[in-house]
Amino acid sequence: MSGILQVFHPALPRAAAVARYLAELDASRSYTNRGALAERLEARLGALFGAPGAVTTAASGTAALTAAILAHAGRATPARPLALIPAFTFAATAIAAEQCGYSPHFVDISAETWVADPAELARHPRLAEVGLILPVAPFGRAPDMAALERLQVEAGRPVVLDVAAAFEAYAEGRARVSAKLPAILSLHATKVFSTGEGGAVLWADPAAQGRLRQVANFGFRGGRRSEVAGTNAKMSEYHAAVGLAMLDLWPRRRAEIARTLRRYRDGAPLPGRLWLGPEISSAYALLECRSGAEAAALRARLHAARIETRAWYEEGLPAQPWFGRYGADPLPVTEALAPRLLGLPMAHDLGPAPVRAALAAVPA
Repeated sequence: MSGILQVFHPALPRAAAVARYLAELDASRSYTNRGALAERLEARLGALFGAPGAVTTAASGTAALTAAILAHAGRATPARPLALIPAFTFAATAIAAEQCGYSPHFVDISAETWVADPAELARHPRLAEVGLILPVAPFGRAPDMAALERLQVEAGRPVVLDVAAAFEAYAEGRARVSAKLPAILSLHATKVFSTGEGGAVLWADPAAQGRLRQVANFGFRGGRRSEVAGTNAKMSEYHAAVGLAMLDLWPRRRAEIARTLRRYRDGAPLPGRLWLGPEISSAYALLECRSGAEAAALRARLHAARIETRAWYEEGLPAQPWFGRYGADPLPVTEALAPRLLGLPMAHDLGPAPVRAALAAVPA
């Protein structure tokens, strides 16, 4: 990518900042199985989110989602094989459901909120076949937890929430950790808070957390006998060390992000609407163009200027070869919105010149 302005340019803590935590591993020689560093990271994240004891880390966001599904909904059954999933999401959402035996059934989203309407999910015509409802908080939007908790009651089906990019919403108190249903964060390098690769399950129910940790450790409980459907979802101590160092620098990182957001807001006017934090995660600068044709033309213009763009959710999951095999409702909003969204370069340290270059390549 040399010479190209990347759409996202990750920056994890410097090696020296991580080294003091790695020194503890040299002394303890404990590298996995929810070691001391992972437990410390969980405790600090729980305190940051205002939910002590409500965080379990995982090896990836997908592993966290898979473990949460197994702990809350269990594996799919012949009577209830379907998982209701928004078409407007990243592939990992549906892949995790598949790994637990569910067949995705894709639903459309609201044009205003970009999320599947909980009330409509509760009365979905195929609800009798549904064993799992898997809503998404797209691009890190703060979820309406009260509405999702009502959905679980009204539908009578387990709800597991994919909030992959919503770290800031929880850290800043705009989202609430639920005791009734789990929410899953990604801590991948493309997120504003990262352990390099990792994830976390937010669930303010001690008994549920116990089930989750058993599932995430092969179904073991205090021994080496698998007692429930399980997987290996545990975060390594090395990734936990990165996470702890990332928490140490988080106040400074937030201030740097705010500067980049101001540069975009103070820049030249753009066609369509520019979505930035805090409405969405600060991992994204998302231009909602007026048409798919306009987005395609701007993408070509930016590419010619050696500025990378990204269609983060492509054209929706049912348009992808693997997921096209599954059932779907009519998807007019997803099919209209997804081609119009253009990811522009975003990073905590994106300077004035790169922002000006990106804006200059997108004429109003």
